[in-house]
Amino acid sequence: MKTVFQSQLECTRVVENLLTNGSRILSEAAFASPEGLETVGGERAGPSNFGQAVDRLREGRTNLGAPSYTEAIVMRTGFPSLLVQNGTFEQPKLQHWKDVLNPRRNMIDRVINNVGRVDLVNHPNYKWVGTAWRVNEDCFVTNRHVAEIFAAARGGGWDVLRGITAFVDLREEHGSGEQMELLVSSILHIEDAGLPDVAIIRVDGAALRDMAEPVSLQLGDRAPDVIGVIGYPAKAVRDNPVDAMDRYFNDIYNVKRFAPGEVMDPEFSSTVFTHNCTTLGGNSGSVVIDVETGCAIGLHYAGSALSQNYAVRIGAVANILSRRSVSFLTSSAGKNSRRNSGDSGGRSSEAAGDLSDREGYQPDFLGSGSLRVPLPELNCMQERKLARTESGEAELKYTHFSVVMNGERQLAFYAAANIDGDELRRPRRQRSFRLDPRLDRDHQSGEDLYRANPLDRGHLIRRLDPCWGTKAEAEQANRDSMFFPNIGPQHKDLNQKIWLQLEEHILNTTDDADARISVFVGCLFDDDDPVHQPTGIHVPMGFWKVVASIGRVRRGRVNRRVLQAQAFILYQGHLVKPQDLELVFGQGFEEYQVTIEELERLTGHDFGSLRDSDTFAVTSEMRSEHRGRLELAEGFSVDRSDHVKRLLSLEDIVTD
Repeated sequence: MKTVFQSQLECTRVVENLLTNGSRILSEAAFASPEGLETVGGERAGPSNFGQAVDRLREGRTNLGAPSYTEAIVMRTGFPSLLVQNGTFEQPKLQHWKDVLNPRRNMIDRVINNVGRVDLVNHPNYKWVGTAWRVNEDCFVTNRHVAEIFAAARGGGWDVLRGITAFVDLREEHGSGEQMELLVSSILHIEDAGLPDVAIIRVDGAALRDMAEPVSLQLGDRAPDVIGVIGYPAKAVRDNPVDAMDRYFNDIYNVKRFAPGEVMDPEFSSTVFTHNCTTLGGNSGSVVIDVETGCAIGLHYAGSALSQNYAVRIGAVANILSRRSVSFLTSSAGKNSRRNSGDSGGRSSEAAGDLSDREGYQPDFLGSGSLRVPLPELNCMQERKLARTESGEAELKYTHFSVVMNGERQLAFYAAANIDGDELRRPRRQRSFRLDPRLDRDHQSGEDLYRANPLDRGHLIRRLDPCWGTKAEAEQANRDSMFFPNIGPQHKDLNQKIWLQLEEHILNTTDDADARISVFVGCLFDDDDPVHQPTGIHVPMGFWKVVASIGRVRRGRVNRRVLQAQAFILYQGHLVKPQDLELVFGQGFEEYQVTIEELERLTGHDFGSLRDSDTFAVTSEMRSEHRGRLELAEGFSVDRSDHVKRLLSLEDIVTD
């Protein structure tokens, strides 16, 4: 196997620069050769032997455990591990690295300031265990084998070992006593053994609020020319000869360093690549960046300063973050993309980044004037619970649909979609659910709600409903449907019921010329909803849906287009053990068509013109036919039975 040093000295630009500047490099060396020191083979150290030292290293003829003085200088200077002080890396000795790194210093420094050392207090064996780097407001990525040192499995998840305190210190620089310690408040995820060596931790992020953006993840097929590793190399006698390490690192360990290099084998495996940046044990959990863009391309997890270094590919890291509902910034830089030193790497409109181009729900989708269908209005009490973006927007706009969130309950008041039945497509399902980066994490539920119980991540707006238009629009809508604001906790058997067929049924009853509908779906919130203890989220036991479409009324010889609407509610049973959310659905699912007037009473929302377009509006015939008390679900009943009809099949729906 090719060694790291052999790989490094295949870089012609580095070798040429070394040979050209050998005399100067030796004269400016940070450590002096002991008087009379001889090189391997009996040659005296000196400028005249610089080229021979390069050749021996490149050809693998050097004893890397005991390199000569000149060889050690070549190793240290050719692909250096640069000390970080005052938030920036030291000036490289080699002109090549000055030319490559200095124009990008500001961009690299932004990443440097998001990388910290994982320190432990009261651990019997370790004072610190590796490196971690920040991917959003308060979440850091590190290695599984790092997190396992201070983690304990508990309640289907993980927690910090009792009696141990863990911090991520963003400083720990050479020559500085300054610290910026962030308490590890929780361990969000540790990937299973045999899978990518990844863990996610959350810190008390109060001190991070005024910091620049976290590290962006570089997705796509860009092949970096130059990479870098930022972390905390530690002295590791077991893995590397002490003499070689001391010469290379000048006997300075456990502090932040930036090491430039190159990718060795980009296709080592489906989730791993190898690289030749200089690392040691404390680099476990280090970020690997593309120096050109300043974005993360990998997570370093293993290797040796003398052999081979391994990193988890950033796509595998991104998949794990998405699966665990951890938001992150991305850059989709292609092979021809270039960013200057003032660019942070950007945000992708396709991932958990910028969604500013989304147009959302359109009130005029069915028509203007009397056919216009605005979003439902909330009452004054609900307005106080609205979750808003940093810019103050209450409507989260996606492709062909929008969501309005109840920040207190961390679930949607409602979602609203436009559906074009003539242009529907069926893109392949996306695998990962994501938090919406426009909302505070505490105002939206995530993956933790669905762990160790029979609740599924149920789409409010069905995944395929907004997937219409051009292929690109449909694909984008498909991805947008996977954001957690569009998800509600629904029992795993819900998909077998009438609920998901309502839109298709209404579309099938519309005239071909009006094969469009607008749909509203939301949660029925109740103060008595049971609490999911691990998250504190109250789980709604009911959902509602309104479908608006175009009908035709014949008056004389004229067919007039009119708005029509139907409202439905669904109850998914009751909880017998609210304390641990053990779901037992004794009564099964119960679906009803209700008047929009009744739905307004249940939800507190104002549906405006839809109230007068209801095909199931209360009539005198209904009042005479239905009297008494209708039990909807255990613990919930409605006295106004003429506003409610139990649905046993789609044919029971009143559509005209």
